[in-house]
Amino acid sequence: MIMPRKPSIPRRSLPAFLLLMLAALTLPWPGLQMAAAKAPFTLEAIHQSIEKRYPTVRHISGDVLAQMLAEKQPLLLLDVREKNEFDVSRLPGAIRVSPNIWHRPFMRRFAKQAKGKTVVFYCSVGERSSKLARYVQEALKQAGAGPIYNLKGGIFAWHNAKRKLVDHKGETGFVHPYNEYWGQLLTRPMLARYQPR
Repeated sequence: MIMPRKPSIPRRSLPAFLLLMLAALTLPWPGLQMAAAKAPFTLEAIHQSIEKRYPTVRHISGDVLAQMLAEKQPLLLLDVREKNEFDVSRLPGAIRVSPNIWHRPFMRRFAKQAKGKTVVFYCSVGERSSKLARYVQEALKQAGAGPIYNLKGGIFAWHNAKRKLVDHKGETGFVHPYNEYWGQLLTRPMLARYQPR
């Protein structure tokens, strides 16, 4: 009996295969893997992909949010990143919330704070924040929240536009790049920082 040969990767294509696998491992969010493979690697292309995958989530531009902050409008600004990212920098007045928070603990913590306020979620580029916004937006509306948005382009777009960021010491120009791959979206890579100052 002849046994079929195991499929193998030709030796010449092994380096290319390994590079492809390494690139796939650096993509943090499964939904963005396909987008990154098909579209140009820009914040705008990533945002278009996010809009398609989260059609019930509304988005707000950095210009509009900056105006709302300047006018001191009633806002609940939620940073949907990990603590190490938040510690490097955040938008002024933002409160950190874990990207993996469950519905009930989220509502226990934020239902009262959201009442009568515009709620804006953000993360690095908008994926994690859009996911959480979709997950809790109906409950927030029932709790009396005003409009609910995801910040278009996330903190990366905010940083690229040279808008104000803060850390525990005050104003800062630094931003956490998530990793080297996603950090390529920052227009000022010299200000990427993995640790708080």
